[in-house]
Amino acid sequence: MQLGSLKLTNNLMLAPLAGVTDMIFRVYAKRFGCGLVFSEMINSNSVLHGGIKMHKKMHIHAEEFPAGIQLAGDDPTIMSEAAKMAEDAGAAILNINMGCPAKKVTKSMAGCALMQHPDLVRKIIRNVSDATQLPLTIKIRLGWDDKTMNYLEIAKIAEGEGCVGLMMHARTRMDRFSGEAKWDEIRNLKENIRIPVIGNGDVTSVQKALELFQASGCDGIMIGRGACGKPWIFKQILDERDNRTPYEPSISEIKNHILNHLDESLEYYGYPLGLVLMRKHFTWYTQGLSYSREFRHKIQTEMDLVKVKKLIHEYFDEKDLQRQGL
Repeated sequence: MQLGSLKLTNNLMLAPLAGVTDMIFRVYAKRFGCGLVFSEMINSNSVLHGGIKMHKKMHIHAEEFPAGIQLAGDDPTIMSEAAKMAEDAGAAILNINMGCPAKKVTKSMAGCALMQHPDLVRKIIRNVSDATQLPLTIKIRLGWDDKTMNYLEIAKIAEGEGCVGLMMHARTRMDRFSGEAKWDEIRNLKENIRIPVIGNGDVTSVQKALELFQASGCDGIMIGRGACGKPWIFKQILDERDNRTPYEPSISEIKNHILNHLDESLEYYGYPLGLVLMRKHFTWYTQGLSYSREFRHKIQTEMDLVKVKKLIHEYFDEKDLQRQGL
């Protein structure tokens, strides 16, 4: 897939998820074949004023490349300065967040709130585009609510200002994540603009991914929540498309993925933060497995690393024995 000057190995992307798609998770997605990953949403104001946490979010590992950085904000000048910093950090592509529904983001006119101000959208895109040589994309929703679905207007502004692609989550801001994503609107978008359209929303399995491609005709798909606990979903989709048996990790493989993820989190963040940040991943990795609630209850409050790893081994080794009927 081609996005401006950037050529990707495939058309599967990892969506930016605050508090989830850190460098470690992005590397995992890449290892499982994801074509393009993006940083967590980075607040342009915070990164410009030297926030250490925000600067850390701009770190790009060699295994991620090519990787993108997603910026959020409502000030064209600050956004352009943050874009320069993202370019210096090694980003291969930029994305402007115009779709986040979170109140703490929209109350400052960033995220999806920007869609209510097309003139400001145009100015931000123009300033960011002028500030760097990187390919530029935006991520939007259908609109603020069902009565103001102006995604086509915003998309045409982006296209006119030189954006090389557009990602759309097929819900409004007021929908948040409720109901079903309206994939037919992604098709409408695809039929009305010339730049690549990447569909997003409700891709939680290989079958859902194939259905989105079929229903919308989109050029690529972006997966967010569907990759939580199963970063191998990208490999599964690629296997299916290439007529291979989709990869399905064994119980012992899932255990090893968790242990490796934990070790890398501890190495990157240190203790105890590296352990605390893994708690949500413990939940996702074990979702749907039998007796996982009891396992999560025990591990979510345990701070002793030796005991944490012992709990992981005991749970998955027992699961493996059960699978073998022993």
